[in-house]
Amino acid sequence: MSLAADRRLRSLVERGDVEGIFFFHGDAARLRDDAARDLVEAAVDPATRDFNLDTYSASEVNPETLAAALAMPPVMAPRRVVALFGAERLTPTGCAVVEEILERTPPELTLVVTATIPKGSRKAFYRKMKEGAVALEWSTPRESEIPGWLIERAAERHGLDLDVPAAEALAAAIGTDLGLLEGELDKLASTATGDPITPERIAELVPNIRPVNRWAWLDAVAERDYRSALADLPTLLSAQDSSAVGLINAMTDHHVLLGIAVEGGSSLLERTLGEVGKPYLKFKTRAFAGQARRWTGSEIDQALRLLRRADMRSKTTGSGRDRAVLEELLLELQGMRARGRV
Repeated sequence: MSLAADRRLRSLVERGDVEGIFFFHGDAARLRDDAARDLVEAAVDPATRDFNLDTYSASEVNPETLAAALAMPPVMAPRRVVALFGAERLTPTGCAVVEEILERTPPELTLVVTATIPKGSRKAFYRKMKEGAVALEWSTPRESEIPGWLIERAAERHGLDLDVPAAEALAAAIGTDLGLLEGELDKLASTATGDPITPERIAELVPNIRPVNRWAWLDAVAERDYRSALADLPTLLSAQDSSAVGLINAMTDHHVLLGIAVEGGSSLLERTLGEVGKPYLKFKTRAFAGQARRWTGSEIDQALRLLRRADMRSKTTGSGRDRAVLEELLLELQGMRARGRV
């Protein structure tokens, strides 16, 4: 959802809709807070920013200071800007100050509030902010979606042409932390030559490039090259962040998308990805369509049943059995393919 939030914020800034209260939330803290700073820069008058901009950390500001800053009118400028970072650390009194402004927003004020909402929280403050402010969410995509996120982020934020293998190599080396990934994109942008970013370029700048990355492995499974998938499985599982549960979840996601491509081709798949808010997976549409030609609908259904059973096994047998569970699954999928050829 972070790319969708970036696009909406860019649209607001381009239209000049920068007054009022904005609530930026989500677990991608670096991207979320960078977006808040972008909005602040768009809203504040550069000539009078010393008089019309206050920036606070919620863990440090007291409610009285915050209330005074919000009540102050702009000085020789079209608006006053207040930025409040980390609102999950506000005291109850501090929350009340913000809620009061939310109910009666002074004219010529831009208030930007950021927060990481605790998982499962039912705190009324967050609900009120989502309902009463312009609320945008910067959240971390699922692991299977990270390469697509990187490709779009590189193009939209940094003007970089990141090819698919390079995106997968970068994601495999860094993981799912969007802040760290953004840092690597910053590095790539600072040394860009205008040529497409290749895996070789990634290897020059980023350590720990893995000999087997999970996305290439998932493609091998989807292409029904089970011999290669079995051979690469020990290397893949040797990574600290790899587990049977994680790989089975990723395989399930992949096979669901394959099933959509089997039923309706690339056009249905692309439309579905847009409808479910995952446009950053569209870079794989052609690959999914090609892989889908190796499957029938009934085979996808059977594969999903096998994946569901393997998922239950992986959660009940312990991590020491990860390799055995996955090997058994791949052999079952291989046997299903062999039977289909008879």
